Amino acid sequence: MKRVFILMILFPLLSLGQETNKKLLNMVELTVKMNHQQEFNDGMQKWKDCYLSNKGTDTWNVWNRMQGQSGVVAVTYTMDKWAEMDEGQTEADKACMSIFKNDVFPHIENMNFNLSWTMPEYSRTASDSTSVVWVTFFRTNNSTDFMDVVKDVSGTYKNEKGQPLGVWYDFVGGGMDSPDYMVATPYKNFSQLDEPFDAPWSVYEKAHGKEKMEQMRSKFRSSVDDAWSYLYKLNPKLSHQKE
Repeated sequence: MKRVFILMILFPLLSLGQETNKKLLNMVELTVKMNHQQEFNDGMQKWKDCYLSNKGTDTWNVWNRMQGQSGVVAVTYTMDKWAEMDEGQTEADKACMSIFKNDVFPHIENMNFNLSWTMPEYSRTASDSTSVVWVTFFRTNNSTDFMDVVKDVSGTYKNEKGQPLGVWYDFVGGGMDSPDYMVATPYKNFSQLDEPFDAPWSVYEKAHGKEKMEQMRSKFRSSVDDAWSYLYKLNPKLSHQKE
C-alpha cells in the first residue's frame, strides 16, 4: 500500500532528524467521484485480495470521513523512518499495480497527501478496538506557545486521568492552507461518543484553578489561526493490520 502512494508523490522530501519512538504518519485523502463509491470499494477490495495473496506485508487503515464534501476516504499508514521511501517495489506491489491503475484510480477525483510525525510524549496509547476517531486540525501562528499549552494540558490530563485524552501529530510541511498539528481522539464506536467524559480544560481547572486555566486557554486561542474537525469511521474490510 505505502509504495503505491509513494510512487504518486512527485516532490522531494527534506531529510529531518529522526527519533526512534516516533513514527511518520502518511495520510492520503482520496475524493471518490460521485456515484463511484461502490466501484471504488470493489477495486480496493480486489487490490487488497491480490496484495495479500502475493504475500504483501504492509499494513494500512482506510477511513470514511463522515462530514463535509462527500466521498472523502483517508488511507493512513506509518513508517519508522524516511529511508523507507527509498525502498523499491516488492513482488506483491508489482503483481497488483495494474489493479490499482485500472480498478481504483479511475474512480478517484482528487488526491491530497499529508505527512506528520507522531508525538508520543503528549499522546495516549492507541487502542486496537478503535473504529471511530474525532480528528481536530490546527493551523497556528505561534507554534512555541501552542506546544507549551499542549504540553502542560496533556501532562495535567495524564496526571489526573492516567493518560492524555488524544493522539497528537506534528505535520511536515504542506501548502498555505495545510494544518500544522492535529489531535485524534479514539472511540470504540459511535455509542461511546454519548458517554460523559472530563474535558481537558475542566480537568486543568480542577488541578490548577480557574485563573490559571483561563490564562492557558487564552494563550492557546491566541496561538491558533484556524481549527476544524471531522469524524472518521474505520472501514475494516478495506484496511489491513497484522494479526
